[in-house]
Amino acid sequence: MKLNTFKGNPYEIGKQKGVIYKQNGLTLGWAGVENNPNIFKQQLKTYEKYYPEMIEEVKGIAKGACFDEKETLNSFLTSEIYWYTNNLGIERECTIFGVQNKNGAFVGRNYDWHPSSERLWEIYKIRGLNKHSVVAITDMATAPKPNPTKTFYYADDAINDKGLFVGLTFSTNDKWSFGIAAMHMVRFIAERCKSVNEAIDIFKDVPICVPKNFFIADKEGRMAVVEHTSKKFKVLRPRNGVLIQTNHYIDPILAKEDKVLEKTPFHNTYLRYYEALQRIEFIKKDFKFKDITKILGHKSYIYQNFKDVKTIWSLGLDMMNQNYMVYWNLTGKVKNKKIKP
Repeated sequence: MKLNTFKGNPYEIGKQKGVIYKQNGLTLGWAGVENNPNIFKQQLKTYEKYYPEMIEEVKGIAKGACFDEKETLNSFLTSEIYWYTNNLGIERECTIFGVQNKNGAFVGRNYDWHPSSERLWEIYKIRGLNKHSVVAITDMATAPKPNPTKTFYYADDAINDKGLFVGLTFSTNDKWSFGIAAMHMVRFIAERCKSVNEAIDIFKDVPICVPKNFFIADKEGRMAVVEHTSKKFKVLRPRNGVLIQTNHYIDPILAKEDKVLEKTPFHNTYLRYYEALQRIEFIKKDFKFKDITKILGHKSYIYQNFKDVKTIWSLGLDMMNQNYMVYWNLTGKVKNKKIKP
């Protein structure tokens, strides 16, 4: 598996990505991005206030890929809004859990998406100036029908050199707002924060454009889930040493706005949540690192293997010992790779 490393200032990092995009034949016609001047204007204003480094990076992408700069900015700063609203009813699924006990603090993660993204996902590194070093995992922003010429580097999961993990799960709410893309937010946090509490403080100030859930853990063993609509967020903490997030809101206030059963009544988010909870409860007192894959690779709903959705990669994280593993094909001929920011 190749492992690209992007380093330098934001413009230089963008230019390095742009060269790859040009080689891959990327065009700017992905994600159903429209030419809506108001949305672009408001998103540009938002990024100028909260994430100006990303604007510089996108300008570098335009240079490296030989794209029009304004068109590139429009695509990268607004695409998550259009993609989310156009695909609200798709079956997007993920499971993340954390266990705290006398043996340490452990996080397990299954990333579930369209089976064809198995051949496109990547691990990559970001070495930004005056930022924490980050290793990120991405499905390369693949759509339900992935096309290698329309893939680019977002961060679905990220771990930094300070021992902070941030992972996304999809949530279903039918409202969006002007804000930072959720997949940009993963990297935004990882490049700036060392602890769970520092990460939570970011959400108090920085808006996000679409609903997503963020599972956050640090090397001290602290964990939290930030459940986020496009307007507000709630923080969940471990209960009796266990924290689980799938694709529905747990917070009772946000649960009233949850649309998962309305939009996708066949969704198995509740089945995966309670299956994970049950299996963890049997062993949580003596839970060890090796038990992570026993939960994630269980041949039921937790490990997805269906026509339109499949577990693409899995993570096993020993947070306090900073031992991070990525796995794929957990129920077959298992492959794995140790990752280090």
